[in-house]
Amino acid sequence: MLDLLSTNLHLKIAGKKIILKKYSRSMQFNYGVKPRLKSPRGESSHSRDNFNKAISRARNKIFDIVSCNVNAIPDFEGNIQLPKFLTLTFAENITDLKTANAEFTKFNKRLSYQLYKVNRNVLKYICIPEFQKRGAVHYHVLYFNMPYVDFKELSKIWGQGYVFVEGITEKQNIEDFAKYTCKYMSKENSKGEDNYKIYQDKEMLNTKRYFTSRGLNKPENYKLDIDKGIYDSFLIFLKDYHKDNLEYSNEFIGHVEINTYEIDKQSILESIKNAVNSIIDAMKYTYSKKEKLTKYGDKNFLSRLQDNYYENLYIQTQWKRKGAVA
Repeated sequence: MLDLLSTNLHLKIAGKKIILKKYSRSMQFNYGVKPRLKSPRGESSHSRDNFNKAISRARNKIFDIVSCNVNAIPDFEGNIQLPKFLTLTFAENITDLKTANAEFTKFNKRLSYQLYKVNRNVLKYICIPEFQKRGAVHYHVLYFNMPYVDFKELSKIWGQGYVFVEGITEKQNIEDFAKYTCKYMSKENSKGEDNYKIYQDKEMLNTKRYFTSRGLNKPENYKLDIDKGIYDSFLIFLKDYHKDNLEYSNEFIGHVEINTYEIDKQSILESIKNAVNSIIDAMKYTYSKKEKLTKYGDKNFLSRLQDNYYENLYIQTQWKRKGAVA
């Protein structure tokens, strides 16, 4: 069984941020493709470019994580806390990430016990390890739900080296938090040293550049197929919350328009989600009435789908065998 869908709008909800990515052409996805053999990172002739692209993807994900969780996750007692930035260093020259991660995990458990007398970690965070050229590792951490803790107490609980706490103000917005966190996710570390070379020397080009605690809020992503009228309705409804616009074109996907919004009213967010759910319900109804095609028996089925707007919403495809019901 092969599920084929079509989309001309990617809609993402990340906390208070909504992103509409509109394509001039409908695109099919989820159809069968031959898997490509990938070279391990560092072995490709384009490995530095791939490393930089991975950084860019990671930065986008970090922006989404921060958008979804700043001022959104209560602490263990149900209170919303201002986010807090910590940098944790090791007095000893610890170069092994596995060893360092184990110490970081124990720190969060000790801190959780100190705050709430629980024997597990209840703090929510995103953490970016950073290496120096000499190999030493330290951590840059954004805590989403950590209450105030005295600096001396934090240093005592960490017990591995220095602790630096960055000041946070209520006036800072989500984008400020995201940019601050992402500045440690770049081509160079905070000392201006080449991150690619550092990770290559440590044979860590395949290592994820950040990690998070469990239970964080995640962005909601939707792939929709809508007509111009519905799209224009979205633009009109959200115009008072517009933050940014980007447009580009290429020969493969045509014209693309990206609009970003920041919404501080829960009622508006709920209205958007209700509209999306209504569109999805309509698409599901259309999907349920699609014909069955063979994957290879009709070489022109993709082009035929393109000719009919609603017929390209969804198709359940499989080989037509004797006795199959169309």
